[in-house]
Amino acid sequence: MDFFESILDNMSRPLKDFCVYTTSCQYYVETLEDGMNELKGIRDDTKRRIDVEKRRRRRRMEPTNEVELWLKRVQKLEERAAKINQEYQECTAMGRKLRRIISTYRIGKKADQTLKQALNLKRKGYNFRKVANELVQVRFEEMPSTPVVGMASSLDQLCDSLANDEVGVVGIYGMGGVGKTAILSKFNNEILAVDAEIDLAIYIEVAKDFDMKEIQKVIGDRLGLSWDRKTSKERALILYKVLSEMNFVLLLDDLWEPLNLRKLGVPIPKRQSKSKIILATRIEDVCDQMDAKKKIKVECLPRDEAWELFQEKVGEAVVCSNSRIRRHAKEVADKCRGLPLALITVGRAMASKRTADEWKHAITVLKMAPWLLLGMETDVFNRLKRSYDNLSTDKLRTCLFYCSLFPEESTICKDRITAYCIGEGIIHNLYGHQIDEIYNMGNHLLGVLKTASLLERGDDEDYVKMHPMVRATVLWIAALEFGAKKTECIVQAGVGLKEAPRAEKWTEAETISLTHNDIHELYETPKSPHLRTLMLSKNPALEKICDGFFQFMPSLRVLDISNTSVSELPSEIGSLACLQYLDLCNTIIKSLPRELGSLVNLRSLLLSNTPIETIPSGVIGGLLALELLYMGQSYGDWKVGCSGTGVEFQELESLRRLRALSITIQTDAALQKLSQSHQLAGSTGYLHLEGCPGLVTIQLPSSHLWKNMTGLRVMRIDSCGDLEDVIVDGSSADDELQILANLENVTLQGLKKARIVWEGGCVEHLTYLNIWFCMGIEQLIETLSEEERKMITPFPNLKVLDLYSLPKFKRLSSGRTLLAFPSLEILKVVECPKLIALKLSAKKVTEIKGTKGWWDGLEWDDDDRMSTFLPLFKPL
Repeated sequence: MDFFESILDNMSRPLKDFCVYTTSCQYYVETLEDGMNELKGIRDDTKRRIDVEKRRRRRRMEPTNEVELWLKRVQKLEERAAKINQEYQECTAMGRKLRRIISTYRIGKKADQTLKQALNLKRKGYNFRKVANELVQVRFEEMPSTPVVGMASSLDQLCDSLANDEVGVVGIYGMGGVGKTAILSKFNNEILAVDAEIDLAIYIEVAKDFDMKEIQKVIGDRLGLSWDRKTSKERALILYKVLSEMNFVLLLDDLWEPLNLRKLGVPIPKRQSKSKIILATRIEDVCDQMDAKKKIKVECLPRDEAWELFQEKVGEAVVCSNSRIRRHAKEVADKCRGLPLALITVGRAMASKRTADEWKHAITVLKMAPWLLLGMETDVFNRLKRSYDNLSTDKLRTCLFYCSLFPEESTICKDRITAYCIGEGIIHNLYGHQIDEIYNMGNHLLGVLKTASLLERGDDEDYVKMHPMVRATVLWIAALEFGAKKTECIVQAGVGLKEAPRAEKWTEAETISLTHNDIHELYETPKSPHLRTLMLSKNPALEKICDGFFQFMPSLRVLDISNTSVSELPSEIGSLACLQYLDLCNTIIKSLPRELGSLVNLRSLLLSNTPIETIPSGVIGGLLALELLYMGQSYGDWKVGCSGTGVEFQELESLRRLRALSITIQTDAALQKLSQSHQLAGSTGYLHLEGCPGLVTIQLPSSHLWKNMTGLRVMRIDSCGDLEDVIVDGSSADDELQILANLENVTLQGLKKARIVWEGGCVEHLTYLNIWFCMGIEQLIETLSEEERKMITPFPNLKVLDLYSLPKFKRLSSGRTLLAFPSLEILKVVECPKLIALKLSAKKVTEIKGTKGWWDGLEWDDDDRMSTFLPLFKPL
């Protein structure tokens, strides 16, 4: 042994270490294991000391920074020791000696070094004087607030949610400037401040480009946590543990996208919990994606509350100084349409205006260019612009821009915006899409804009509205963008124009909207090389467009002349090579110019309700890019064989890209031809049957005449003198074919002989049924079956039944048959003098409309039905 030690002493240091670690590897590994077990014991004792401190003081505490760092080092050392042990086990199984020797050297050396670190940590673990600090929490902080006018309902709903233990996440949403922040501040300052059950209330303005670590820091600071050098994940674990032990309310203001609460470290309140997460956003979808169990929409102020807020900001002395100022002030306030931010900004701007002329000028500015009013650009439009900038695509921005081209406060047809977007190329790639998908895309875009609080629901689901301040913001943005491009946007919609702006003003224009005015004539020829969109619709007095008017508009893509008195199109309409959308609906044009057929890029041609009598050969067939063709209640003289004298039906069949067709048919031969064309029939959404001599029977829905019309939504049967029977028979329909599965609206008008006959089944999806001027009809439904039926349901989803000018109409059904309308909501009866009884079952009816004389003359054979229907009557 002495000999061996003398040899080792004479060795070099590296060689000596190699021999020691190689021969004593097992010793070092086992000694390390013992040392780590002792260190773990000290660690567990330290954790118990922390728990004892928590229980003894009955307060929330956290380990000191020194202890926290020590615990992390112990954990890392534990992981390293386990890895060394695993390497040692693998080394002992090695077959090759040389390789095993080298591995034992490395393992032994690492075990020795790790043991020294463990001994060092053991010494520190024995010397902790203090293991935990009390959390210094700030339970509540008052937020800057402004007076809340007219928002009591939203505040009450918020208070109710606080008291409801079933609701953990509450979403408040509404357009920018509507008062969401003011409501949150008032709720924080006046409700949470005095609620003894809430341990902690934290208000955080999240903003657009939030930083998760910053939000964690705000919460951590309020909890009294200190966590230098901790990762975001470690912070989340600490936050989750601390917040789970208390009743907290987290107010998240100005949220633009869903916040990942799990990554943040905020526990989602469970049922029966006093904790709440309340978020405020402009985007309703954010509420849904955050799983808000309660959603509160903050609306603009009603007129009286808006006037109260406006007077407060202007000063009552100014408003009441004379009657003219007061009248103008009310009009100025109305222009803000109840938006608190606009009312406050405009009110402050007008506080120093002492003359009626100044107030009248402000009305003009708000109508034509509201961004010029003091403070509007900075305080209102820049804030609303954030919603516009947040839109994910330019498609949405263009769609919103088209909505702004309509008059202030007008209701906007969703289908019209969709058609504009198709013409503009926003909804593209339609080839191969079904007709429904065309409008689904448009409705999707408008739906996104509604959830972003940039559009509002119209009078019904087919319409939208735009708040005047949102509209003004979009036009202001357009003015900024067009200014950068040295082009202009002229929007004078619904401002009472008697004549169009002078031609020289059109020179740099890219968009012009003169819709809803009283313009009589377009007598100048403007030079508009940049013009892309021209809207002239709803000028009922407009009769003449001068020759040459369209001569210098090479870039025009969208042209709307609908709802005017224009009777003739200038021939140079054919020079608009870029034109993609042309709307001539509700004009009095009787003949289309031959030059129209040269519009090779035209995608949408709208001619509905236009009395067109002549279409030159080749015009329709030349429009090969056409995707939408609307000709309902318009031209219908299609030539099929010997039937008809007008345009060859095959011109329609040549339109291979057509996906949406509204058509008038005047002969049975053309109807048969349409039904046999898979492409045209599948594209037909509106079918107007007019005249059709020889057409005696129409069967709904099971007739194979309709099997290809998968997208048919509206059917109008008008003045068909030979028609005798409209048969409802779905009993033989093949369920797989879903014949007329989308038919929603049927109108029967001017039919001298027709009757509706039920033979079984139903027209399942029919929602609107209108029967007008049908002189021979005596009852709504006739049954031919010999078996007397007690109740039938031919139209299970019918919501509106409109009966007008039916002089022989006596009853809804014959004998003991009772008609059931399980979905009927509105029944309208006008000029049906012989209808003296309402024999029907309709439990969902909300309105029955008719003349009071007719209603008073009704006879009732069922007291229950009478007592149900009497409160629903609304006289016309």
